[in-house]
Amino acid sequence: MRKKIKYSNNSVTVVITFITVFFVCCYFLFSNKKFKYCDTENYLLGIHDSLPSISINYNQFRNELLEEISIKLKKETCCEINEFQLQLENNETINVKLHNECESCQVYINDRFYYRILLTKDNQLLFQDRPITLDSLSLNIYDCLKNEDLIDSVNFMFYWDKPSQKKGIEKVFLNIKKGYQLYYEEVGQQRFGKSLCKLSKTEFKAIKRERSNIYLGVGERKSLPPPPKNN
Repeated sequence: MRKKIKYSNNSVTVVITFITVFFVCCYFLFSNKKFKYCDTENYLLGIHDSLPSISINYNQFRNELLEEISIKLKKETCCEINEFQLQLENNETINVKLHNECESCQVYINDRFYYRILLTKDNQLLFQDRPITLDSLSLNIYDCLKNEDLIDSVNFMFYWDKPSQKKGIEKVFLNIKKGYQLYYEEVGQQRFGKSLCKLSKTEFKAIKRERSNIYLGVGERKSLPPPPKNN
């Protein structure tokens, strides 16, 4: 007689996790759709027609860039959260937010509530002040979303030095976006056993993170120098 093999709960969990990760990885390795997203992906990534869509010149001084954004949005950006679609050179868009902290603002951004991403003028990428490769950025984004699954607000602030190459800046944006896709793809597989584009309206609304944002690091309030000491 053949002996019955008993599987522990831990073994089953490991197998399910392995299968989920395998399919998620396959999704990104073999998917040919670069900027053709289904309705579910557009909803989860915040891409919709109700938001204004603009392109910007990245290599400007802070005040010049804020002025350009204000003109293109046709509104004053001071002291407000401004949400819009950023147009990239490959015709893809990414949902971003800008908090332009002017001198008159009463509430200021606190950096500790943001994961900081910096692209230096030497094309060095830093995540929370730690050097990383561009290819690993999406996994860092995924890890932050996954590790803080119970927290409503998980925000990323992307800064870049002047001058920086437009191509390099936009690659960072795309990898941030890919990190969100990776997170949502896994959640969809784990909770409903489906890929993102096969989720029903009720299902994809159930996994949407309401307050996870990508902020442009151009509108932060700069620290003022201390007043001169009286002799």
